[in-house]
Amino acid sequence: MNEADGTQVAARRWRRLFDLAISRERRRRLRLVQWLIASVVYGGIALLLVAGVSQGWMQVSALRAWVGFVATVQTISYVALRTGWSERLRDPSLSIWQLAMGVIALNWGYVICGPMRTSALFPLMVIFAFGAFALRWRQIAFLTALAVASLIAAVALRITHPGWLTAETSVDPLRVDINNVLMILVVLPALAVIAARLLSLRQKLRDQRAALAAALEQVERLAVSDELTGLPNRRSMQALLERSIALSNRGVTPFCVAILDIDHFKSVNDDLGHAAGDDVLRNVACLGREQLRDTDVLGRWGGEEFLLVMPGAPDAASAALERIREAVARGAHPTRRVTLSAGIATHRPGGDADALLARADRALYRAKHGGRDQVALDSD
Repeated sequence: MNEADGTQVAARRWRRLFDLAISRERRRRLRLVQWLIASVVYGGIALLLVAGVSQGWMQVSALRAWVGFVATVQTISYVALRTGWSERLRDPSLSIWQLAMGVIALNWGYVICGPMRTSALFPLMVIFAFGAFALRWRQIAFLTALAVASLIAAVALRITHPGWLTAETSVDPLRVDINNVLMILVVLPALAVIAARLLSLRQKLRDQRAALAAALEQVERLAVSDELTGLPNRRSMQALLERSIALSNRGVTPFCVAILDIDHFKSVNDDLGHAAGDDVLRNVACLGREQLRDTDVLGRWGGEEFLLVMPGAPDAASAALERIREAVARGAHPTRRVTLSAGIATHRPGGDADALLARADRALYRAKHGGRDQVALDSD
């Protein structure tokens, strides 16, 4: 085995050990990684306390009791998280439990750290940073009350039971500053990891909001547009028709409608296939829009039928439909001449949509029976 193979084997072995310790299940792994961050912070604090024993401001017995408490809490937390037992609870990450125990451990440290006790409170920043995205507001309020109450209790213990503590001695100010810097070096990396996690969550939230906005836009578009041709769909055209009738009845804007139908469309599908038929529908839609004014609306009415709503007189509609008919005959399909027929009806004040469409449909019927590939006006 060469050196590269040996490195790969070792990497796989460490990977298996890591998976065994931290789990492969995504959510469980995330909870255990958070537990690991807390354990690293506790470990850094413990090292500073060990240094305190050698410097004379920490008692060995106090350190042993504190380490025993932290080790017990972390062991219980790890077992509950790794086995999945915590997933039965409302708080599967054990966030409130771990953070509350952290508050107690830090205020315990305040009691036993003598002249260095102020720096024992620095890790509270890590605890509340975790709580910012792991807890609900009631839980944060509880954690805040616990932190204040336990700190008051720690101060009271220092006053009422001074014999439990290391005697206050004069400590070199430089040593205090060095201890504070070391404690910050323990705390800041954990805060940086939490900040990175929050940044990731914010980015994920932005991505989700962008995806949701795009999905809503797509839903709104599909609600009023025909997916195949991109034209307004039947629902949208019905709404436009009702608005146009209301305006026309008030004498604001007279208008007419036309129903367009592709001649012998079934034979296009039968001879060329449904894909070619879809292409013809798209091409008819595109060619039709190109021949219209901005105020004219062409929509898909259903199957191979289209509905045109045009403000103004039927003569303008007839001219526009002739242009559409000629454009479709020239360019709807590269190898086959496609034709369409259309029937036009003008809205009559007081008339409803059904009557108007019925007259347009009768005009279309006359165009079909008159030989197709032509436009007919309502004569009723």
